[in-house]
Amino acid sequence: MSDPAIEPTAREITQARLATLGMLVAGIAHELNTPLGALNSNHHVIERALLKLGEILEDEVVTPDELDEVRRVVRATESVLRTNGIAVERMVSLVRNLRNFGRPTTSEPRPVDLHEGIEGTLALLGHELREIEVVRDFGELPPVVCHPNRINQVFMNLVHNAAQAMGEGGVLTVRTRAEGDHAHVRVADTGRGIPPDVIEEIFEPGFTTTGERLGRRLGLALT
Repeated sequence: MSDPAIEPTAREITQARLATLGMLVAGIAHELNTPLGALNSNHHVIERALLKLGEILEDEVVTPDELDEVRRVVRATESVLRTNGIAVERMVSLVRNLRNFGRPTTSEPRPVDLHEGIEGTLALLGHELREIEVVRDFGELPPVVCHPNRINQVFMNLVHNAAQAMGEGGVLTVRTRAEGDHAHVRVADTGRGIPPDVIEEIFEPGFTTTGERLGRRLGLALT
């Protein structure tokens, strides 16, 4: 049973979500650099390819060597376009996940795919998990009736705390199972763990063992 004395208020929850969004935006800005760099570089490749094709097509007669060059340019351009497609999909996925996380909480719970929320969380925190092995041990889960933003905030806190506990390296395991009418989600990491003398404090607002200045973030108290 939760302790009303440490139960976060609606205002504290909102402040925590805004702080988390700020952290995510900074991380996603970094994550977008890679696909944006690929698109920028490939834009110049396609531009040069079009100029080359234009030069060849200006001739009234296309020689066999020029025809071979056209085929080579077309193949190279197709490869570049495939790379661009992957980069665009990555960017769209990041923006979609951020939009879903930041969407205002609906007044009524609704059926939610927990795996979709977990995957969105892992994508949004990709900059923190770059040096961490992520293991997905997913079972079959039915839709769970809940507030999607609230449950995603829980996933966000658990994964973020696990990443902080491990630093660079380590293994993060997310396990899901359905047992009867209940859905179980377990987030485990290979970090140093929580000292026994502070185990009773981990759900208090602002608690941290990392030395990080939490400010308005509630950490596990929101979980």
